[in-house]
Amino acid sequence: MKIKCLICGDIIESKSVHDLVSCKCDSCYVDGGQDYLHFGGKDYNKILILFNDGTEIVASDQENYKKKYNECENINT
Repeated sequence: MKIKCLICGDIIESKSVHDLVSCKCDSCYVDGGQDYLHFGGKDYNKILILFNDGTEIVASDQENYKKKYNECENINT
């Protein structure tokens, strides 16, 4: 799973646990590798979550991204 900063356009991905990666403008970050999703930033309306199946959800849409994340977790277990 990756995230895209809608401010600078960077697409970033954490490769392993505790691998905190920030975009080039420091507006958002992602952590957790394949073990868990932890992301954050200055404006969740400017963060796009990119799921491995091609689904894209704006981070401020908590209900939909959490639903999709849970679906992905259930598929992978």
